[in-house]
Amino acid sequence: MISITEAFCADRLLELAEDEVSPGGNAIRTLIWEKASTSAVSTWSGIQDAYKNWYEIKPSWTRVNQLIEVRNAIAHGLGQLTRIQRNKRASTTTKIALANIDLNGDNIVLEEANLVNVRNACIALISEIDELVQAKTGDIT
Repeated sequence: MISITEAFCADRLLELAEDEVSPGGNAIRTLIWEKASTSAVSTWSGIQDAYKNWYEIKPSWTRVNQLIEVRNAIAHGLGQLTRIQRNKRASTTTKIALANIDLNGDNIVLEEANLVNVRNACIALISEIDELVQAKTGDIT
């Protein structure tokens, strides 16, 4: 669910920016666009910074940022904290705890209620971004 939300956030940002930049106009513009767009969506923090810096769109990322740590442990650590997460254990475990998800040692412990909460957080962020983009641009796509 987090990965789908990330893809939505990235795609919505790039669609919005691409309409303004018209990257197909010439080689230089295309090259600049390719570098900027790739950089903007290569990480969650890049996506968040691009929304803020390019459009002054500032949704509430807090809940999803907490869940990103959980997603990373599941996707990259096969359900356990990754090496990077273990190296910044205090920060990682705080975010996971704030997401109301338990750890058993380095293992993520998910229950059905956690999945419902993740779904709700993802829906809320997607809806908020859509509303903020529409308010900023009048774009309802």
